[in-house]
Amino acid sequence: MLFTTRLNNKMCGFAGTVNLNHLERTAYLDRQFEIAYKNLKSRGPDDKGIWVDQNSYFLHTRLKILDLSVESAQPMHKGNYVICFNGEIYNFREIKAELIKKGHSFISNGDTEILISAWKEWGEIMLEKLDGMFSFAIWDKKNKNLFLARDRFGKKPLVYCLRNNSIFFASDVKSLASITKAGAISKKAINSLFRFRFISEPMTIYEDFIKLSPGSLMKFNSYGVKAQDWYYKNIKKNKIAFSSIDQLKDLIDKSVNKRLISDVPLGVFLSGGIDSAAILDSVAQHGKKVPTFTVGFKNQNKYYDESVSAKKISNYYGFKNKTIYLEQKTILNHIDNILDANDEPFADSSAIAMHMISHSVKNDIKVALTGDGGDELFGGYNKYISYKWKKLMLFLPHKLKLSLIKNLSDSKENRFLNFTRKFKRFLENYDNDSSKMQINYLDQLNNEEFLKLFGFDKQPISESLFRGSNYFSGLNKILFRDFRFSMLGDMLVKLDRHSMANSIELRSPFLDKDLVNLSFNIPAEKKIGFLKGKLIIRDCYKNNFPNWYLKRAKRGFEVPLNNWLKNDLRYLVEESTMPNVLESLNIKNKNIIHNWKKEFYNGKKDNSWKLWVIITYYHWAKRSRVI
Repeated sequence: MLFTTRLNNKMCGFAGTVNLNHLERTAYLDRQFEIAYKNLKSRGPDDKGIWVDQNSYFLHTRLKILDLSVESAQPMHKGNYVICFNGEIYNFREIKAELIKKGHSFISNGDTEILISAWKEWGEIMLEKLDGMFSFAIWDKKNKNLFLARDRFGKKPLVYCLRNNSIFFASDVKSLASITKAGAISKKAINSLFRFRFISEPMTIYEDFIKLSPGSLMKFNSYGVKAQDWYYKNIKKNKIAFSSIDQLKDLIDKSVNKRLISDVPLGVFLSGGIDSAAILDSVAQHGKKVPTFTVGFKNQNKYYDESVSAKKISNYYGFKNKTIYLEQKTILNHIDNILDANDEPFADSSAIAMHMISHSVKNDIKVALTGDGGDELFGGYNKYISYKWKKLMLFLPHKLKLSLIKNLSDSKENRFLNFTRKFKRFLENYDNDSSKMQINYLDQLNNEEFLKLFGFDKQPISESLFRGSNYFSGLNKILFRDFRFSMLGDMLVKLDRHSMANSIELRSPFLDKDLVNLSFNIPAEKKIGFLKGKLIIRDCYKNNFPNWYLKRAKRGFEVPLNNWLKNDLRYLVEESTMPNVLESLNIKNKNIIHNWKKEFYNGKKDNSWKLWVIITYYHWAKRSRVI
């Protein structure tokens, strides 16, 4: 389905450098940026542009989504300013009208030029006016000021490196490493990878490369470099008071409607979950018909496959559904591309599914809506229910707790075993301090195992990574901490890297700024019950969804990695656990890794995710010539 407008939004990639003294354009510098272009091309396969002056070199690649005209080409130059922009500004018309009243004029119909004029008019305050997802660099060539900014929640990436009087920046780590020396691998990043399966922001795999934090801006000029928060410091001021279910549903509908605008085919990535179905319902309410796409698995445990429910709910709304079935042979053929798309070591195995669904639909659509963010905002993950069980620990003898942890199953084979698995996770991660319990649930290695692997104790997670959480209490505080930490470092990375590797733009209506500002002010008891989460979303759609759908149990977006690594992908386990790889990781006790393999192969314990961590590192290290 094609929706037409005169908007000018686009997904892109960019890289650049500024030297405050003088930047000499050489053949070597051109070659570096040509390599960066090749790395960024999937983010912007439709167009390429460069800007070079005596202090700067900007590269931009463009994926045309809206307003396909040449007037919107980037880098864009206007007056003293040059911009590289990646993202979409949904309210740019309103901002444009305000700027015209102040005397600004425009030659293009899109949002890129608006950003230059808004920066000229308001400076950094303009960020608070923007409704959308974005990262951008604005260069004031006359005054030699560089301004970098990133959206509120980190949908669009931006990484940078400082060297003397120069700064280098790019949309991903790989492209940044093309235009400046990467330097040493970060040991802290490796520790984060093993603990959480992702490298927590603002770290990257390299010590000298840093991700600009969400809701942050950076100024680089002759006075030095200054990074500062522009969003989270005002989060209390921006909150929206909750009044009713109708208010919530209205915001969801408005958020979806903003994201339906496209000059290229658009669809919905549909799981069997309530979040993507809520988006589907809203699309239908707006009178649209778009295709839906679902990941499915044949000949696997039913726990992993939601394709039947997804097709059924899609048909209920009269939408055509296509299921992309993932089989071992298919994954084997694409595994190098999947691991390449990670950009740096990243071990959420559901990225395999995200990559394959994006790859499979790229000839059908260019834009897809997803339900991501709903779990963190409204308490969808099963672990949130367990916070309601904390009082049970007052009556559970310590010896019985240890016995249950030892003997309860890790299986997802049926509903009962899956419930006991969840209860076992609760016992393992319980802490009277809810903030510590939140980290426990994310941390995949116990203290003893970590110490044996690396030779030192775990370091506490800096509370600065949860900035803004102190404005909330109870379970809303836990939800917000996950929103700031694991959604940013895991979920959004998975979405961005693996959609853009296939030139697909993903839009997440639940990450609308107003919806987020409302959600954390909805009382937690309206979200999470003793046995179910997302209570308020269920209430919102109880008259819209069929009863059988509302009764479905929550499932994670997972893949049968255990089975794959024992069969067609087994070679990855063997290659990645060779002595030179473990030496590169500075593993102190290699017997720990060998024991993981032994337990995994004999079926004693599902260590597939632990081995996947090493596999993703190995692939990256091999590609980056670290080993």
